[in-house]
Amino acid sequence: YGDHRDLHYPLRRQRQMCIRDRGYIKKFLIFFLVLIIGGYFGLGYYVYGVAASVPCEIWIEEIDNKPENWSLGSKADWNPAEYFITDYEEVTILADNGEIELNSWWVENDLSNPTIILLHGLTSSKHSPDVLLPMGMMNKSNFNLLAIDMRDHGESTCEDGFYAAGQNETDDVVAAIDWLKAKGIAPSNIGIYGNSLGALIGLMTPAKTNDFNSLAVIDPPVDFKTLVREEMEFQNLPTFLWEPLYHYALVFERINMLKDIPVDALPKGNKQPMLIFTGMRSDRILPHHSDDLVNIAEQNGIEYEIHKYDDMGHTQILYFYTQEYSELLIDFYESTLSG
Repeated sequence: YGDHRDLHYPLRRQRQMCIRDRGYIKKFLIFFLVLIIGGYFGLGYYVYGVAASVPCEIWIEEIDNKPENWSLGSKADWNPAEYFITDYEEVTILADNGEIELNSWWVENDLSNPTIILLHGLTSSKHSPDVLLPMGMMNKSNFNLLAIDMRDHGESTCEDGFYAAGQNETDDVVAAIDWLKAKGIAPSNIGIYGNSLGALIGLMTPAKTNDFNSLAVIDPPVDFKTLVREEMEFQNLPTFLWEPLYHYALVFERINMLKDIPVDALPKGNKQPMLIFTGMRSDRILPHHSDDLVNIAEQNGIEYEIHKYDDMGHTQILYFYTQEYSELLIDFYESTLSG
């Protein structure tokens, strides 16, 4: 009689082959999963590099703009000389325990008058007419004015060359407020003015401080997720790129782009009143964002005043309704700020 164990050899061989095949399949699935995840975050890295990068410098066409002499550039064709400011000081404000230096312009008229912090838009700076014109408007009423270059913009510290969706930039506003308080200015007499993405930062500020008393914005983004998707659509990019962008920033840059957005930040505020200007033809920040802001205000009992201009594009109201804009802005701050 032979060895009966030999009869089981084909079965053992078959089981070994099955185990080996399962090992190959498992390795393939792991490789495929790593490939998908790597591709997803690689796509997010690419989109983040395109969408969030900022130049850490002043736009070449605005580099010679200073409060005492500046040009409207392509914004409009009239002479803004009556809004020039000759008496101002260049100051440095420290944020993040001194790691960030914010290059700023300080106009001190009368510390008992309203004091306004001016915030520029994305990739812009305090050298923009979008900042210099409202500065000139408010200087005529002897307001005190502080125009800052936020981090990674203008002449301030280039932290990493990327915009943090307002998450870090709100720290710059907090630093500016603290600087004003150190000069003896009461929070009840501090207002914030922001245009475009500077407006978004102003709207996010209550998540970190309430040491200001009112806020005026022009063409403000409100829903950041929608904003990014709309910007991708504007640049003919697929809107699904938002998801890998968001998750890449969250995991690798430790930036939650949806943290402290206005719908969450404003309820944390002291119901600071808002003045809203909206160009209904704006193609960069679509006008529905202002309607979203109105809804947030109404849901939280925040007083607001909104002015819509059917014939105006992005931040154009400043340049074509200048006198009206100035009067509304001055009246708003005079009625909401007190020494």
